[in-house]
Amino acid sequence: MPREKRDVKELKQRAIHSLVLAIELFNRPHENGRPEGTLILLHHAFEMLLKAIIKDKKGTVHAKGQKYSYGFNKCLEIVQVELKLLSKDERSALSILDAHRDTAVHYYQDVSEDLLYLQSQSAVTLFDDILSKSFGVKLADFIPERVLPVSTRPPKDIQLLIDSELSQIDDLLGAGNRRGIQATARLRSVMALATASRDNAERVTESELCKAIRRRRAGEEWKVIFPEIGQLRLETEGGGIPFSLRIRKEGMPVRMAGDGEDAMVVRDRDWFDKFNLSLDDIAKKLNKTQPKTRAYMFEINIWNNPEMYGEKKIKSQRYKRYTQKAIEALRTVVDQYTEEEIWEKHKDEVLRRK
Repeated sequence: MPREKRDVKELKQRAIHSLVLAIELFNRPHENGRPEGTLILLHHAFEMLLKAIIKDKKGTVHAKGQKYSYGFNKCLEIVQVELKLLSKDERSALSILDAHRDTAVHYYQDVSEDLLYLQSQSAVTLFDDILSKSFGVKLADFIPERVLPVSTRPPKDIQLLIDSELSQIDDLLGAGNRRGIQATARLRSVMALATASRDNAERVTESELCKAIRRRRAGEEWKVIFPEIGQLRLETEGGGIPFSLRIRKEGMPVRMAGDGEDAMVVRDRDWFDKFNLSLDDIAKKLNKTQPKTRAYMFEINIWNNPEMYGEKKIKSQRYKRYTQKAIEALRTVVDQYTEEEIWEKHKDEVLRRK
């Protein structure tokens, strides 16, 4: 067998072995390291599977002149954009797994049983989908069907699950600062769903985590803080064995406001999904200070472009937000002008504008 074919076979086997270990770990009888270990092994399973696909189709998993193989995000980009073997929903689901794994490795997080199940079962389903689409084989060809399901009580509505999570976080925040660490740890896993389902698939940052808690304590609705979560849906098939579960991303639903809901907030969730960046978010993405960022904004007169900037008032609060198109336009200007040049050109306008 040629070496390249052996490498593909080995990567595929390692992917399946990691997935089986993740299933075993999910079903272990005690909790020590169980959530973190499950997420790490699931992530490793997909990284090996994606690299097997890339190796099979392109012959290498290394960029020219680089000694290290592709990272997870680069693998996602190649398999989706170049090889067209991942749908947008599938890439979004893997970005969510990547965000969960990132917090599991680098932070203290509290993953509820329902969220861990959701991530694990959807990962098993997606692994089987990608394996079948890329290599023409099923996961059941390698391991018994009896080990495929990781639970017998699948959730039917991801929104009810998330609402339950956020209600428990509210209870912890309401208990004062002494429960704040627990609330933060619990919120990390929910935030991973929100940040990773964005079009630019971000990971959870400490600054955004703290900002979300401050906004909630100031009285903002969770659906305004995390509008992306409202787009997630579950697609289930089967009722026993085999069972499949997929996370989908849809457009914002339109519905009647329920008892106790603010109709304005429900109606405007799509606005916050489009205008999902603050000035601070923009500055961090450009790696600039806020004043220098505003100088670049003056160059393209961003506040007069409704596709890049919007303002909205809900109750007593006014929101000034930017879109992904704003980031793209600003990056073009950043390439054209140095900080010194743009500041000299627009500093008077920046300092005058309140």
